Amino acid sequence: MDLLELSQTDSFNTTDTLWILISAALVFFMQAGFKVLETGLVKSEHRSGIGIKNLMDWVAGSLAFFIIGFGLMFGTSAGGFIGTSFFFGNDLEPGYPLVFFIFQLAFAGTALTIVSGAMSGRTALAPYFIASLFTAVLIYPIFGHWAWGNLLNEDNQPWLAGLGFMDFAGSTVVHSVGAWVGLVGIWMVGPRLGRFTSKGTLIPVKASDYAYSVLGVMILWLGWWGFNGGSALAFDTSVPLIILNTNLAAAGACFSAYLHAKIFQKNQDLIEKIIGGSLTGLVAITACCNVVSPISSLIIGLLAGVIHNISYIIISEKWKLDDPVGAIPVHGFGGVFGTLCVALFGKEEFLMHGRGTQLVVQIFGIIVCFVFTVGVSYLIFMLIKSTIGLRLSPNEEVDGAIFGAQVQSMELDELPEQTVSQVSVRVGERAYNLFKVDEYLNLPRETRINLIKNEGVQYLDDSGNVVPTLKAVRYLSGIIEEQRDKSTSSVDLVELSFYKDKMDVIGNMQDVLLGEEHSITSVFEDSFLLLKPKGKVSSGFYWHGKEKGYNIAIAATSQDPDISSAFITALTISQLNEIVGIKKILAPEKVLEILDQKLTMALGQSKADEEVRKGVEIGMLLVDTVRRRVYYSGSGSGVKLYAKKLDSILTEFKGLDVPLGMSGKAQKKFERVKIDYSKGDAFFLCTEGFPNQLNESGKRYSTTKFRVLLEKGAGKSMADQKINITTELENWKGKEDQTEDILVMGIKP
Repeated sequence: MDLLELSQTDSFNTTDTLWILISAALVFFMQAGFKVLETGLVKSEHRSGIGIKNLMDWVAGSLAFFIIGFGLMFGTSAGGFIGTSFFFGNDLEPGYPLVFFIFQLAFAGTALTIVSGAMSGRTALAPYFIASLFTAVLIYPIFGHWAWGNLLNEDNQPWLAGLGFMDFAGSTVVHSVGAWVGLVGIWMVGPRLGRFTSKGTLIPVKASDYAYSVLGVMILWLGWWGFNGGSALAFDTSVPLIILNTNLAAAGACFSAYLHAKIFQKNQDLIEKIIGGSLTGLVAITACCNVVSPISSLIIGLLAGVIHNISYIIISEKWKLDDPVGAIPVHGFGGVFGTLCVALFGKEEFLMHGRGTQLVVQIFGIIVCFVFTVGVSYLIFMLIKSTIGLRLSPNEEVDGAIFGAQVQSMELDELPEQTVSQVSVRVGERAYNLFKVDEYLNLPRETRINLIKNEGVQYLDDSGNVVPTLKAVRYLSGIIEEQRDKSTSSVDLVELSFYKDKMDVIGNMQDVLLGEEHSITSVFEDSFLLLKPKGKVSSGFYWHGKEKGYNIAIAATSQDPDISSAFITALTISQLNEIVGIKKILAPEKVLEILDQKLTMALGQSKADEEVRKGVEIGMLLVDTVRRRVYYSGSGSGVKLYAKKLDSILTEFKGLDVPLGMSGKAQKKFERVKIDYSKGDAFFLCTEGFPNQLNESGKRYSTTKFRVLLEKGAGKSMADQKINITTELENWKGKEDQTEDILVMGIKP
């Protein structure tokens, strides 16, 4: 009698049906297991994204499988190739058929979830949702019909099952299908940013929470009891054996994966291999858990753990594919091995053919699955990639965006400032007081320093998050704690202006503040920095760094006759560390505005006459490598930006004429220049030192000649450009002493 007719007869078995329904619930609970597993293995920024994709997998699977997929998979067969009934739930009678549908729906969801893990960390939600729909509508149901099309309607004669292909609970039908779709997906979408070097060397990525992933494995392990046990489609004596076999294979695989990784792979990715090995054992036993003995199940598991570890290396290091959660080794290689185990370890009385013939049929089914799934998946992903695209933008990927194009990367003006809003002070073993910032700063300075030394204070931002002490102290500008914080407040820095005669000490301080010239290459790979003081201390100085995806270069100079250049250097750099490094203010014109206020206040405490003081001349270059755009703001004529685009002549950009720190001038209106750039374009931040350098005849080098020098060498690497500029300087001044402090920064973004 047809299983479809059970709901219409007295032979409807409520115990069997209840077991299938419970198993369906366990399989559905595996969705939570996959979510927990995957979110623990990916980077912390991508946890929310993988969780949303797991949810949308179930949404896509539920809708698509109900409307079309179930009918294609289990409907009345057309020539053994495709189902033709049950669309939109039509003709599904109450009782067993509906329970069977729910059970198979949970299976479909599992196949889809495999793909989300493989492609996590860089795939936008919309294209991924479309791919899930096609998988649930076409790939999984059609191949599923070929292998399982007669499970609901015994009159169906699916062609692959008719050949004797055996896959009890879906090592191939579910797991390999999901894996091969994921394999195509990760190949098409490419690796996560920073996963491989330009030479293909694998860069380790820190998982967000291994303990979370282990919890996911345990949830999946439990769910697999329903996955395999429920596939008996009845609660009979085979169920306990199926569950035992499932458990033994997983335990054996976990054990062998651990030993193999520890002994033969030098503990490389040990936790990932323990986790993945367990799951590979579960996947491998899925196809054959009803036809093998417990001892054979244990052997299958032991082999599966080793297979996982080897394939894990093949995927990442040999094939250079970025599989964040190890889905392909687990579900792909594990699925293939499990399907072969039907013939290799199955009891012959339970096989459709003799062992040799059965092995050939199993291999043929594996090949059919691979070719069909990869072929259709390639067409689907190629269509998506050529229309709406597959990836998140680089900024969205780094920030862990979820909804792709719907989440716009923040413009410069929208970037939040990190500030200290309140201060928690410990006044006893378990007693604390909360101070407003101004209240805290009114405490005696020695009291504040002692609190830091005794770890009795915590600085908090607007949301109550702890701000690191070093950042907080710089932000508050007034606390010095030599053992833990080398920063210096603006008030203390003013005192340095009274030690102009101690030039050795001050010169060493400037060297420490500026660091090595070559350090700029850590921010801009193709760049150079040339600083040549005429004496012990340079009037020119620089600052560079990376913040929130932007690369920053700053050149500055001070010609103040009454305040030492080392003092100006220290004061300006400490404020830049606070404004850019701590508050995360990046818009160049905003940085200059705040810096101007800080310098005006600090320099106002010095003894210099306002009419004599020249302030600080500065230029700030901010590079957005994602949009391929440069922003520039400047103040004072002593620093200029020269831009050399490949298709145009050298262009000069000036800032506001008035230097920073001049309180007697009208309020300054700093402007931002925006420049789009292409690969090979060059930018130079320069002081007026080189153009003003004298030769032996007392003649200035001139700005015109300096522009020609920069333009002539702009097509070369920045390392070669530095050599050219240095050589030209030495040739020009000859035996003449250097008359100017020279600062030139060259950058090719």
